[in-house]
Amino acid sequence: MGSFMECDGDKVPGPDDLNVNFVKSNWEIIKVDFMNFKSDIFTDGSVVRHVNKTFVALIPKVRNPLSLKDYMPIRLVGVIYKKLAKGLANRLKKVLNSVVSPNQMAFVKDRQIMDSFVIAEEIIHF
Repeated sequence: MGSFMECDGDKVPGPDDLNVNFVKSNWEIIKVDFMNFKSDIFTDGSVVRHVNKTFVALIPKVRNPLSLKDYMPIRLVGVIYKKLAKGLANRLKKVLNSVVSPNQMAFVKDRQIMDSFVIAEEIIHF
């Protein structure tokens, strides 16, 4: 439930027609089903196809868009899938530094890809 509480509940529902406020207000009713569903996913590694459905809409940024850069993509992701992904990401954060090589610089908190360029430049000029 923690990851549900972190989210704004008034956002537009995704493909599953649920928003976070619905889940928060009905948590006691759906909690057992959600936890069983989450357990099944972590046990067998498969996600039911309709749960991870995402809609992408292109919203024009200018009055007369002519190219793709004139649009802003908006993703509508189902609340259940979003929360499963958030929960998994929170769990992975705890062990990420121990499973990712120290040489991996990008996409890891407190590591920057620019550090690799600095190290490479220092090696070249050594």
